[in-house]
Amino acid sequence: MDILTIIRRKAETQPDRLAFARLEGGESVTYQQLIERVDSTVQWLTERGCRPGERCGLMLADGADFLGSALGILGAGLCLVPIGTFLPEKDKDFVIKAAGVHWLLRENYRLFRMPFAGPVDDRNDEEFRACKPAYLRFTSGTTGLRKGILLGHRTILDRLDSANARLRITSEDKIWFALPMADHFVVSILLYLSRGATVLAVSTHANRRQIAYHQRPTVIYGSPDFYDGLIRSDIEALDSVRLAISTAAPLPEQVAERFMRRFGKSLNPALGIIEVGLLTLNSRPDKLGSVGLAMPAYAITLVGANGKPIKADEIGELHVNGPGLLDAYLAPWRPVRRLLGRYGYPTGDFARIDPDGYLFLAGRDKSRLQIDGIQFFCEEVETVINTLPGIEESRVFFDSNSQTLSAEVVGSPGPTDRLSELLLQKIDPRKVPRRFHVVECLPRTPNGKLRRT
Repeated sequence: MDILTIIRRKAETQPDRLAFARLEGGESVTYQQLIERVDSTVQWLTERGCRPGERCGLMLADGADFLGSALGILGAGLCLVPIGTFLPEKDKDFVIKAAGVHWLLRENYRLFRMPFAGPVDDRNDEEFRACKPAYLRFTSGTTGLRKGILLGHRTILDRLDSANARLRITSEDKIWFALPMADHFVVSILLYLSRGATVLAVSTHANRRQIAYHQRPTVIYGSPDFYDGLIRSDIEALDSVRLAISTAAPLPEQVAERFMRRFGKSLNPALGIIEVGLLTLNSRPDKLGSVGLAMPAYAITLVGANGKPIKADEIGELHVNGPGLLDAYLAPWRPVRRLLGRYGYPTGDFARIDPDGYLFLAGRDKSRLQIDGIQFFCEEVETVINTLPGIEESRVFFDSNSQTLSAEVVGSPGPTDRLSELLLQKIDPRKVPRRFHVVECLPRTPNGKLRRT
């Protein structure tokens, strides 16, 4: 069984149901039309010499063409390598080379043969093909070079089943999807289509009211910035929504609180890890700051510096075990069997679990600092800075030139000396940045994540 077979069966039972709609330009396709596009793409790729087991990059803007092409690549037995059109050229080139892409499909059905594609493992792609490869995506590179994560067909199905145990997506759902398809494809787009749901996309503020009131979405999937925009919009109610998922970045508590006051609904933060899938979902408004409980299929363990599990409310590295873990890293190639430890996959995220089992992220391993005998994460200081008057967002870092803890802040905070005074009332003095720099924006990856390097 593979994902396309499941979507094809949905199309057989509900051919006229809308699979995808974008209000701009009136673009829409039913499930039957989507499968027709997929079959046409499969034939087109095969006629041009594409062979099962090869890697095909896809560089298309979000929309029905992206969906038909992505599923067609899978249907032709190729491994899909989505490449965001928003990436800088150097990042696109990196992905194409690191993934050993054999083919590149671009807009207007332009297909390029990449003559110098090399194997991604040490055995001329033998190990790669043994994974029954389906999907290859690269990390955002927030703390260094991008890493390639390979998922096989079985892995994808396991991830979808694990996520839907909590999300419960059905053919009755309409998903307001507000993130890039190239980055959020497996436990989002593929999940929705495999369950027969309708994906609704909109990129302009003017059409938000039409989606909210006429399309009546049941699920929203977006970033904290997207929800902040909804709160500030002229939409009065989201009566049809049963689940609003916030992902891609930490959810500020004030955004969650304002969303509840504005719409009377919980904003549910979720933790998605590209190597794992959708790991957690928080459905309790009283657990502000938590990314929630682990999906039932996953076992999570927090491991201390001694390599042993820690007690509740202590901070340790998050390890994950369960179905749907990545099949391999590449660039360089490392199969999953070489990545797992005693407690599963070590994520590099540090967190604590409260007595109720709710997970609270502390920070990434590479954002952990040790200054004047105290160890802490940049993220925990940023969380406090972001609550200060006039601050929109912040980035804490150790300035190697001045050898001091520093911070960049966006907003209109007034004299920066005042920031230090306010922070001294809230956190350990050793965690207070010595220098503040007011900037127009913070450095981010092309995916929108805060750049730490």
